[in-house]
Amino acid sequence: MDGYRKVVAHPGIGPLMVLGFFAKIAVVAIPVVMNLGVVLGLGRGFGASGLVIALWTVGVAIGGPVQGKLMDRYGVRRVLAASVAGQALFWGLGPALPYEALAVSAVACGLLNLPGFAIVRLRLAVAIPEEERHTAFALDAMTSNISYMVGPALGVTIATAISSDVSMRGLGLIVSLAGIGLWLLNPQVRDEVKGTDAPSAKPAKVPFRAWFTPALVPVLMATTATTLATAGYEVAIVGGLREAGQVEWSGLVLTVCGLCSLVGALVYGTLKNPPSFALVSGLVGLTTVVGGFATGDWRWLCLAMVLPAALCSPAFASTASAASGLAPAGARGVVMGCYSAALTLGNSIGAPLSGTVQDAMSPMWAFVIIGAAGATLSALALAGSLRNAKKPGPAAEPAPAVLAESAS
Repeated sequence: MDGYRKVVAHPGIGPLMVLGFFAKIAVVAIPVVMNLGVVLGLGRGFGASGLVIALWTVGVAIGGPVQGKLMDRYGVRRVLAASVAGQALFWGLGPALPYEALAVSAVACGLLNLPGFAIVRLRLAVAIPEEERHTAFALDAMTSNISYMVGPALGVTIATAISSDVSMRGLGLIVSLAGIGLWLLNPQVRDEVKGTDAPSAKPAKVPFRAWFTPALVPVLMATTATTLATAGYEVAIVGGLREAGQVEWSGLVLTVCGLCSLVGALVYGTLKNPPSFALVSGLVGLTTVVGGFATGDWRWLCLAMVLPAALCSPAFASTASAASGLAPAGARGVVMGCYSAALTLGNSIGAPLSGTVQDAMSPMWAFVIIGAAGATLSALALAGSLRNAKKPGPAAEPAPAVLAESAS
């Protein structure tokens, strides 16, 4: 555990991980709280709620890179101030809005999404030495995993036990408090400029081709592949057990998956030489296929999902570490924003694809198709990564150094 102790010992990392954890709990609960707000609060169907969530997802996918670019330029405080104001307004007024207004404002909510995930990863990329970075991102993956286990369940519990209005406004309160805490902490996500007042120094603009490099594309592909597989197998687990008449065991199976993912991240963070990000994400897809042959009994399904679940968090940690390592000074935020967009893209594809395959064929084929899709995309990422490593090509243009600009 020495590696984890070293990471947390860096100044400000402990409080950042705590605040980031609460921010993550709130953010991952947003889809389910929106869903119940539309279904229970407005009396609409799941199709209508799905549209609202889709619009929010579009906002997140667009807003992530934009927020990252702004953090590269101005630091986190301006972005957090706009995000907290937007989130407080949406979740405070959301329960009183009619469906049409809620759907439109969901896009703005996504655009101004609290960048808790991005801020933690950016700070780790700047503050943690390269040799410790995979351990730091494994710790980040563990807190993210716990937030996925806690956030949605908490949102459902409050919405069903009290009301969807209380769930929405409570979510807004948690988002606002976490955002204010991060604003007060003000983690520096930009590389320090020697000989200047670092917080006020603005980095030089980094050209698109200097940060969106051929080496980044395989990382984004593997990231999308991982979330596609994990989001898809979660839906397939419920569908498979429902078909077998054992849907009441789905919660236990998903809990076991979460615990296995935690253990996987813990082990991954202790490795001295972690495997390639594309290899880990490919294994997530390949092992997911096995789950399709165990849908008849919850015990066998639980056993079959141990490997893909255990590989899930290491895949996220390895892709996040790879993306941060490729981000040049002055463009870390926009690169990690693109990484967040890749995560969102995989989630938005995986769950609907799994549901569509189940409706058209069976849950067994949902496991097979989403696993094969994730493995194929990861194989392409691995091929691209190997090609980039072997290709000598012309000397890459160095990324612009972080330069101080005058206040004028």
